[in-house]
Amino acid sequence: MSLSLGQIVLRVGDPGTPVVWLDPSVPDSAWAGLPASLHRAGYSVIDLDGPTPVVDLNTLLERFAAGTPPTPFAAVDLASLRQNLLRLANDSPMGWVVLFRAPELLRQNDEATFEELLELLAFVHDSRYEIHQRVFKLIVRD
Repeated sequence: MSLSLGQIVLRVGDPGTPVVWLDPSVPDSAWAGLPASLHRAGYSVIDLDGPTPVVDLNTLLERFAAGTPPTPFAAVDLASLRQNLLRLANDSPMGWVVLFRAPELLRQNDEATFEELLELLAFVHDSRYEIHQRVFKLIVRD
């Protein structure tokens, strides 16, 4: 049985974990409805999915740059990405959510970058939650 949008949004609100892993059986309609549901719940959303897949560090950094508010965002590596994410505005009441529906090609082509991304986002989540009491979550297909 698949999770409802409401159940997914509730899981995002749990500060105990920086990643919400979703089963591959979660339907496309749920993924399509997530951004609006998250916005209504008070989250800002960065969507990493686009017309072409994220396959390596360069496309990952491009998606983050395209998905964040129009601020100076110059990530050339994972360390600078971490700094940029730590500097994002704290104007959403609940925090930030990164949606990554199609991580398969990044995981296949560059497993090390995917693992480093998970560690980086965990650090950003912990830091932002400690300072601002707002989450920074990744929702990703398992």
